[in-house]
Amino acid sequence: MSVRLGSFRRDIAGSTAVEFAFIGMIFITLLLGILQFALVFMAQIYLHDAVSEAATGQTTATYAGNRAGVVSQICSRMFMLDNCDSNLLLEAQPLANYSTAEQPISGATFVAAVAGTPMLMRAKVPVVTVVPGLSQLKISAAALYAKRP
Repeated sequence: MSVRLGSFRRDIAGSTAVEFAFIGMIFITLLLGILQFALVFMAQIYLHDAVSEAATGQTTATYAGNRAGVVSQICSRMFMLDNCDSNLLLEAQPLANYSTAEQPISGATFVAAVAGTPMLMRAKVPVVTVVPGLSQLKISAAALYAKRP
């Protein structure tokens, strides 16, 4: 019995597969984490740009309070979002309606811009996750604007 155990201990056949099983999972998880970070970072940039364009561009949908028009405008610029039209929380209302305390984005209020009134547009949307077991990640953006008289 000791001879068999000794020969088994000196045998290195298959050691590469065992080493890869230990190191490979860490390496693959690290690569997926880097990919997830890049996706979230890029989606954040795209959402910020889309909300800024919807708020500060000459968009009649924003000024008229047409939420569906603004949602389609924002979602047309986004990538890697699962069902953006229905998952996007979007709100726009006068800046005076917000307190200094943190307020969650409910997505329930979308008021037409009154000429000269400072308005705040906020958006929040979940991002597709590629790392198994990772909870849902959400990104958000905000932009200030005012309708010119």
